[in-house]
Amino acid sequence: MTGDATHGTSTMTTGPWLSDERGIPCRGALGVLMDDVTGDPITARAPAGHWSVTTELHLDFSRSPALDGSILRAESEVVAVDPDGGLASGRIVDESGRVVAIGSARLRFVAAEIPSRSLPDDITWAGAGACSIIELLGAHHRRDNASAGLELEPSESLRNPLGNVHGGVLLCASEIAGHSAVTAEAEFRTTSIAMSYARPCPGTEPITFAPRVIYRGRTFAVVQVVGRNHSGKTCTTATVTCHRA
Repeated sequence: MTGDATHGTSTMTTGPWLSDERGIPCRGALGVLMDDVTGDPITARAPAGHWSVTTELHLDFSRSPALDGSILRAESEVVAVDPDGGLASGRIVDESGRVVAIGSARLRFVAAEIPSRSLPDDITWAGAGACSIIELLGAHHRRDNASAGLELEPSESLRNPLGNVHGGVLLCASEIAGHSAVTAEAEFRTTSIAMSYARPCPGTEPITFAPRVIYRGRTFAVVQVVGRNHSGKTCTTATVTCHRA
C-alpha cells in the first residue's frame, strides 16, 4: 500500500489461484485488494488509539480478472470523513487500463491497540502454490453440495491486525457461496456484491456461509448469503447478483 490520508494505491499479481474448481476466475477474490485500498486512507485518519473497521463493502464487476500473472492496479479516494469513520471509493484496472471493478467502503473508528506484527523473511504461507481460490482459502463446500454453502477453516494467514478474518476474505467466501448456489455450470457471472459486517469473525474458529436464492431467471439471479460464526451468530450478510455471460 502507498498513499496518504486522501488516497491509496496498491497492486496484486494474478495467477491460477484466482480461479474456482472449474477454472472460472473468481471475481470475489478482488475483495481483499479493494478492502485494503479503500480502508487504508481512512485508517490514516483514525484518532490516536483507534483503528478502522469495515462496516460495508460494495463491488461492481465489469469483467473477470486474468489468470496469467499480469498485474492489477487499485486506487482509491476518500469521499468523506467524520469523527465516527469515513467513506472511500475505489477501482481496479488491468495492465491495459481496462476497469475490472469499482467499489466503495464505509468504515468506523473503534478503540483498539494494534499489536506489532513483524514477519520473518522466510515465512511460508499455507496457501503458497494453491491452484484454486478454494484451496487458497482452505475452504470447502458443505455436505459436498455447492448450493448448501461454504465453510472457511481457521487460518492465521486470513486474519487482519485485530485477529479477525479479513473483510475482503469474507467477501470472497460470500461471493463463492452465492455464485455456486446459482448454477453449477459456467454460464452465470457475478456482477456485484454488497457486504455488511455485523460483528467480527474471529480468525480462530470456522465460519459458515449459507446462501439463499432470492430469484433466478434465465439471465439474472439474486442470492443472499449469511456468514455465521461457530456459535451460529450472524457476522456478515451479502447480496450477490449474477448475470448470464
